[in-house]
Amino acid sequence: MSLRSCAMWLLSAFVAAALTAGHAASQAATVACPVPVAPGQGIDEELFQLREIDMHLHCGLERPIPLEAWIDSAVADGRKVIVGLDHFEGYHRTPEQLAAWRAERDRPPWYGVGAEGRKAFQDDLASLERRKDVVVFRGWEFGEATLDRPPQPDILQGAEVIGFHIGENKGGPAPDGQHLIHRVRQAIALQEQVPIPMILFHPLAMRVANLHRTATAADRDPSTITVAEYRFYTPAQQDTLISLLRGRSIYIEVGRRFVGLWQDPTVRQALIEDIRPLAEAGVQFTVSTDGHGLGGPSFQPNVYCDALGVTPRHTNTIVRELLAARARRAVAAAQEAEVAR
Repeated sequence: MSLRSCAMWLLSAFVAAALTAGHAASQAATVACPVPVAPGQGIDEELFQLREIDMHLHCGLERPIPLEAWIDSAVADGRKVIVGLDHFEGYHRTPEQLAAWRAERDRPPWYGVGAEGRKAFQDDLASLERRKDVVVFRGWEFGEATLDRPPQPDILQGAEVIGFHIGENKGGPAPDGQHLIHRVRQAIALQEQVPIPMILFHPLAMRVANLHRTATAADRDPSTITVAEYRFYTPAQQDTLISLLRGRSIYIEVGRRFVGLWQDPTVRQALIEDIRPLAEAGVQFTVSTDGHGLGGPSFQPNVYCDALGVTPRHTNTIVRELLAARARRAVAAAQEAEVAR
């Protein structure tokens, strides 16, 4: 073989090997479907881990103990970042209704009703900024019907993040992909008026609960519900949600309710098929306890998040946004104070 022929043979072999390796890598990527890495997300050691984050902890009317002790209990279980919130509608009661509600649930009189009660709650949350062991952001949870008649910015009373309870607790059809797409579009419109992060609270868990309730009412064994019936989205709806949510500050919650759901292999498979494609396509998620009372198991979201493809890279996106917004407000306040001198 001439020197030229030998060189050409070596070049052909090198190209063939490179193409084979590239095809194998492509096939591996197709199987693994890694979560896209956004700028600034590549240093895993600097990310809060899933069990360190709780983006839905009830800290207002429903908490059973004083606020500092309530936060202490979350920190003792590993939390380092918390969104403290309350049901906004809970402050719409009359004083008599609120007193009866407290008596029924054995809750102390933490706050009053109306704007005064809401402000007192948000002020208490703001006081937690002095803590060094945990970062607590201020939030509200709204019923999803609020999206039909969006709240005015002035009634949010300093909230840094708001969320919407997707799926009714009692009655009504089970939420599904089309329903969530409708609510996402409404949230996008609202965010143009109220530019703060938003979370869609427990839509998938509410669907499972609704289907179980409906089956029981019809004398059907819930264990006969199929994966197809549990599925929240069609593939086309998943594509629509990806196009709507990717790159936006609107998040889908994966909460502690999944611990119970995860024990049912049929529900588990449906949740994986519903959530993992969204997570792999760059839709962002939050994790939470949705805590209302003391007790219960330690928060271990990796039990279900690993299989769902929900990673610290997803959940840290909203943490970074909230920290950046808080820093910007602090700088602006300092500049205003300097001007006022």
